[in-house]
Amino acid sequence: MRRIASLTAASALTCACVVVAGCGSSVTGARREGPAPTETVKPRSTTAPAIAANPAALATMIRKDSSVSADVREDLTPCDDDDYPMDTDAGDLTAGDGPDLVVNVMTCGDGLGVASYVYRMVDGKYQNVFADEHTGVYGTVDSGKLQVIHEVYRSDDPVAYPTGEESATYVWRGNQFVQVARTYQDYGAKTPTASPEPLATDPVPVPDATPVDPDLPSATGTGGTAAAPSGGR
Repeated sequence: MRRIASLTAASALTCACVVVAGCGSSVTGARREGPAPTETVKPRSTTAPAIAANPAALATMIRKDSSVSADVREDLTPCDDDDYPMDTDAGDLTAGDGPDLVVNVMTCGDGLGVASYVYRMVDGKYQNVFADEHTGVYGTVDSGKLQVIHEVYRSDDPVAYPTGEESATYVWRGNQFVQVARTYQDYGAKTPTASPEPLATDPVPVPDATPVDPDLPSATGTGGTAAAPSGGR
């Protein structure tokens, strides 16, 4: 009987221990202290701002930007069909206050790129943080990086048939763009292939630009400016 009583007491003690320990579950500090607080991160907008679809407003903004060369500003006028020779891409390149704008200015007719700019949103305005004003240039947003393509021409090459293509990829570090990849493709080769080229070692100079108001028409069409897009950040 003593043996049975001892076994019964031991069993009861074992059951009590199992209940306290959570019935077989391991006890950790996280369970005793509760789950760690979760930081709420506001998602960044990937939607292009309204100005990206308004060539007239973009042209006005570029003409107001004193960091843009005088030739580009003076020549930026509508083509015969009243459309501006521009192309725009948007994306998160610099982690600014909203989506960045990559604006390409081209010639009328043949669509040859003459300049490419990156505008970063700062307090509701756009500041020029990258400028490439070389003939044959075209910029895009590629997976959060800036890709700039230069069509390479010999003196006798027609616009439609460049000799080759140079492509450079940039990322935003600190407060300016840095080149992280560069290739060249010779169109005259039997099998044209993009081959790696030496990288530029210095960061890309930032234009000495003052933030410019996008100056979008109001939604009512009565003039004035619309509120600058927040970009959801």
